[in-house]
Amino acid sequence: MPASAFSNIAAKAGNKCIKGTPPAAAPLMQALNAKHTSRVQMELITLKRFRKIVPGVTFILFAIPLYIYITGNFLELDETLKMITGTGATVIAYIIGSVFSSLKFRGLINNEGHTRITNNIRSRLVDEGLTTQEEEETIKKLKSSKKLMNIFYNFIDNDPSLKEKSKLVRDNGLMWTSTADVALIGYLFSAIYFSLYFFLEYAPILYISGTIIIIITLLSHMLIHPRTVKEHIRLGNDQIDFITTNHKKELQKRIAELVNDFK
Repeated sequence: MPASAFSNIAAKAGNKCIKGTPPAAAPLMQALNAKHTSRVQMELITLKRFRKIVPGVTFILFAIPLYIYITGNFLELDETLKMITGTGATVIAYIIGSVFSSLKFRGLINNEGHTRITNNIRSRLVDEGLTTQEEEETIKKLKSSKKLMNIFYNFIDNDPSLKEKSKLVRDNGLMWTSTADVALIGYLFSAIYFSLYFFLEYAPILYISGTIIIIITLLSHMLIHPRTVKEHIRLGNDQIDFITTNHKKELQKRIAELVNDFK
């Protein structure tokens, strides 16, 4: 699930933590709330930065053989590490990653998995929360409603245990998007290297680099990425299991209200 889904955690948590608290303890609860809010916001900021830095660093890493081929300067290991981790490289990587993210290329690989993840959540919420006999067409419309995700996120935002579980979702989400980034950028650079090799010059560095990158790309796209999608679905099911165990009546109420909207 996208990181923005959790950005309203702090806004909704404040009043709920203080409600019913003795007046003397209210300042302490407010302080704890503020601390939690700050921590969550920092986590989200860090996550967003990583989602821009990862594609940028990948781009620079895959471009190093091209730099060597063009300039003829072979880099030592320490020079390569400086090129990737230096302050200037970090800024360049962030800029490249920002452009890459803004162009929405990631969706070429991620969209299918995102649809599977959200459809699973919507379907399970309806299956677990629907208490009335409805026509198949109504159920179909219900499961396609975007409001179901709002219900899902509302449960997460207002339950401390679900908030903790959401950390695992965010961590896996970073791996999910990163594998898509590596795959897309890998396809681009492997195509560049093989094209240069076959149509320009039979330089070993081009063939070796293209081969290594396409192997990394295929492993990322075909092996690791599908596993992150499955893990995301598993984590989503774990959250829904918690909701049905601890908030069953509220879920049924919210689903009933949604059914009435379609009538």
